Amino acid sequence: MRIAFFVGNDVTSHLIVSGLVDDLLAQNHTPYLFFTGQRANPNAEPELRDLFRYERSLLNDYVYPYLDSRPGLQVGRLLSPAGIAKLHQGRVVVRVVPDVNDSAFVSYLADSGVRAGFSIRCYQKFRRPLIDHFRPRPGEAPLFANLHPGLLPAYRGVLTFARSMLQGESHAGFTLHRVNEEWDAGAVINMAFRRLDYDRSVLENMYDQRDLAQDLLRTAITGITAGGQWTDQPQDGSQARYYSHLTRADLDELHTRGIDLVRPRRLADLLAAQFTHPETRERYELAGILAALTSHRADLALA
Repeated sequence: MRIAFFVGNDVTSHLIVSGLVDDLLAQNHTPYLFFTGQRANPNAEPELRDLFRYERSLLNDYVYPYLDSRPGLQVGRLLSPAGIAKLHQGRVVVRVVPDVNDSAFVSYLADSGVRAGFSIRCYQKFRRPLIDHFRPRPGEAPLFANLHPGLLPAYRGVLTFARSMLQGESHAGFTLHRVNEEWDAGAVINMAFRRLDYDRSVLENMYDQRDLAQDLLRTAITGITAGGQWTDQPQDGSQARYYSHLTRADLDELHTRGIDLVRPRRLADLLAAQFTHPETRERYELAGILAALTSHRADLALA
């Protein structure tokens, strides 16, 4: 089966999707990895600008270029998008897609025979022509699902792990739901969750659940391979809450409670461990680069 993944340009999304590639190939699937971008908001609060820089800029502006400069393909367990395309040439399709709703792109999916899709933190809003492409037959539910980092319907929107921690929840997790034209409102296919650790940052709590997120995707792929469709459950609209970006008051409350959005040095250690092998020159080099970038003197380098 040819399966599309619409992937955000952040750490958690890359870890989830790249960790699935070998499994999909072993099952004779063809992954189409469509990387989508998100621009920084220059008017966002300082903490949110920092989160964007550490969650995205470290990966895209430093880790990927470092990996792509190495002569060998398999620098570490995980590869950059260019490394995935090179290593699995002819078996994995990797593209950057500025606009997922572009008519030419939808036609490309049809011509390529891509009939199932998953969104992993893709911040573009999906429109009808694209959604309708994934319907097996007119009127049937689309084989198009969003992997949402939050438990639905109570935690729709953005930064829902932070919202869960602000609410003092004991657990948070991921929900796989059908894509429709509303944000995070499609019928729920499956969900998984784990206890929150308030000694860790918001970002750590989210990427610590990437194994659960991968299992949701694996189960859904197995389901459509075997039966051709998913079972789902409509969301209870009376329980729905939608959250936009954190306000100044929200950020101050997180600070008062000792909850960090991101701990840069821990993120740097994770990236070095995921993309290089231990006790290698690459591990020391990349760890050194990331340590410098996550020091208190690194603001200009990541601006």
